[in-house]
Amino acid sequence: MSNKTTITELDFFEIKDQLKAFMRSQSKFLDYDFEGSNMSVLLDILSYNTFQNNFYTNMAFSEMFLDSAQLRDSVISHAKELNYLPKSIQSSKATLFIDFVNVAEVTGEGNQLPSYLKIPKFTKFTGRKSGEAFNFITLEDYTVFPDNQDKYCLTGIEVFEGKLVQEEYTVTSNDKQKFILSNENVDTSTIEVHVRENTNISAKKEEFIKKDGIFGVQKADKAYYIKPTQGNRFEIEFGRDVFGEQPLAGSVIEVSYLVSKGVESNGIQAFSGSSISFGGNSYDISITTVSKAIGGSAEESIESIRRFAPKSIQIQDRAVTESDYEILLKTQFPQIQTVAVYGGEELDPPRFGRVVVSVDVNNAEGSSDNDKIAFANYLKERSPLSIEPIVVSPEFMHVNIESIIYLNVDKTEKSPNAVRSDIITSILNYSNTSLNEFAKTMRYSKLLSAIDGADANIISNDTKVRAVIELEPSVTASNYTINFKNELLKDSLTTQNSLEYTPALYSSIFTHDSDQGFIQDNGSGILRIVKTATDGSLIVLHQNVGTIDYTTGKINIVNLAVPSYTGSALKFFANVKSSDIKAPKERIISIRSSDVDITVIGTKDV
Repeated sequence: MSNKTTITELDFFEIKDQLKAFMRSQSKFLDYDFEGSNMSVLLDILSYNTFQNNFYTNMAFSEMFLDSAQLRDSVISHAKELNYLPKSIQSSKATLFIDFVNVAEVTGEGNQLPSYLKIPKFTKFTGRKSGEAFNFITLEDYTVFPDNQDKYCLTGIEVFEGKLVQEEYTVTSNDKQKFILSNENVDTSTIEVHVRENTNISAKKEEFIKKDGIFGVQKADKAYYIKPTQGNRFEIEFGRDVFGEQPLAGSVIEVSYLVSKGVESNGIQAFSGSSISFGGNSYDISITTVSKAIGGSAEESIESIRRFAPKSIQIQDRAVTESDYEILLKTQFPQIQTVAVYGGEELDPPRFGRVVVSVDVNNAEGSSDNDKIAFANYLKERSPLSIEPIVVSPEFMHVNIESIIYLNVDKTEKSPNAVRSDIITSILNYSNTSLNEFAKTMRYSKLLSAIDGADANIISNDTKVRAVIELEPSVTASNYTINFKNELLKDSLTTQNSLEYTPALYSSIFTHDSDQGFIQDNGSGILRIVKTATDGSLIVLHQNVGTIDYTTGKINIVNLAVPSYTGSALKFFANVKSSDIKAPKERIISIRSSDVDITVIGTKDV
């Protein structure tokens, strides 16, 4: 064929135009009407076929590389080449207090009470949220001993959301046999593997332990490995008698795990459970929630896999730089939301030879004591010998927002309450996307944009922001240090009870010597306790309870006793000199709905 044409376009209509141009260049079709003839239909078919081939070829080449792959299976396949295990869905965890309420009645009057009771592994509980029921189970046995009043109760019982699944695989002599879990949404942290000698249910079985890598694994070690596979599932592998013992043909592999709903169960506080059977008896229980369900998270996103898979191969399972600590923890513990790492020499007072790792988990402020122990133990095995990692919960600073919204009522049918709700949602979205991580700055202009963008009929807003740090004070006299680490806006106090004074710092209300007051600075670096009189003026209850450094934002409170206070914590509000509120690398700034006060005023745009 002469006068060959080259198809360079990916758009359907541009491909068709190129084909038309090619046909017109042929002497047989010089004056042919391609728009109003049957030839147009044929060109449509050719264009569609060319477009489909181009699209397929483009996608096929894109899927060959981690950076451009779009399909999750393709991204995971590339990650496997880098020995990276994408994080699975994570079950939420709650902590309960359980009291056996009828032990004496069950054992019978005059009979000896049991020496102990047991809450068996895989005991089921039900959590409820917005009318929906969620399954929770224990993942270990709990032994309950009687106290000095013969009450059988225990706190610290951890229950995990999910449906328990147990599978068995009979090992054949086929070296290519695969053990692929049947379900999606598997929480890989809950997987347990036992190998039974044969198909007899009562045959001897041994537990195999999950390993994240082959370092230090001997051929006789009872180890298993997890790797992702197609269809969002996971596969169990063994060491083939090189890096771990390989189960023999005829043996049976028992696998148990939880299929989780992830974030859906976060926040559950109401739990119930049926009676617990032990020793041939059934005992009724009373359940009290110690800590609500937190930590549930979705599977790792494609973008996260793209980011962390190449980095995981770089660190070689060793923590040397700051980013190494972050990558190792986020790879191993899916519930982690953000990590900050800094040297102990930056502490006050300094702690040389230490690495401070501040960790915040999903859907919670900070991390639990059990989580911190697990994080620290994991890092110790991977840190240099002379360096000790210290895992702490992050410091939090919240933002108090007071905003007056002017709404054009001539152009909207929404009620002020509906607009107010939209504004709060927009502010919280800004917090979730731009804050809620270490060392992020609350940008005042971005906050105003989020407010104005909540509704097209908002004319303007008058917004004030304050930094908020919470403190849980003691009922006995104690000293406290609070550091906003932002320069504060200092005002001058003309008289002791001036009504024109705007304090740089003030607190929420608490009880002081049988009176209700709050802490406020006096404009000269001294903190005092005051209360508001009926005419709005201030009455000083205590002239000096500490100092304030307006430049650094550091607050020192001396010999303060707080018998009671409003709310769950004593709040300290600071007027920051800059419109932007900054956070150092060990602190997280966030905005909570309880700290947002929106007033919507209807007006006309003139």
